[in-house]
Amino acid sequence: MPRIIKFIFFLLLFGIIFEAGLLSSYTIVTSQPPDVGKVIDMQVSKLTAIWDSIGIGSKVSITKTYNVTNVDGVSQALKSKTQLDGINIDTISAIIVSSSGGNVNVTISATGYKENETTANSSNTAFTSGQIVISPSATYNLTATATGEQKTKGIAVDVNTIRITSLKQIKSK
Repeated sequence: MPRIIKFIFFLLLFGIIFEAGLLSSYTIVTSQPPDVGKVIDMQVSKLTAIWDSIGIGSKVSITKTYNVTNVDGVSQALKSKTQLDGINIDTISAIIVSSSGGNVNVTISATGYKENETTANSSNTAFTSGQIVISPSATYNLTATATGEQKTKGIAVDVNTIRITSLKQIKSK
């Protein structure tokens, strides 16, 4: 018998023994008869998820994230345009959407925050009486578009072209 047929026979026998063991262990653990179709569907969905994550059997779009070389200027521009108290510069990244000549259109994503705010619920502004309200700090995901220039270490974003496209609150502490 040729080697390839032996190998296919071995894989088939291994699969049958594996499935029999899985079904019997399901019966032992749950004390119920297994739903064979449901167990096989679960296995197939897990395998396709693994294959999709490593790029087997599907066309995976690859988007490359670039570092922003002028993060200080970009963070200041994002901060002023969103009215947030700060931008986490470690989270600033850019994805090239299109390019024309030396310039590239990029989508910038970052995380920003608003600090705790303390306000008084009183007509007296000197905080001598009344109720003090402290609101928790909040974290925001923001997305912006801009133009920039691709460099060897990343993308230099033109801060004058930044436009905020999305600002979503993700959590309050």
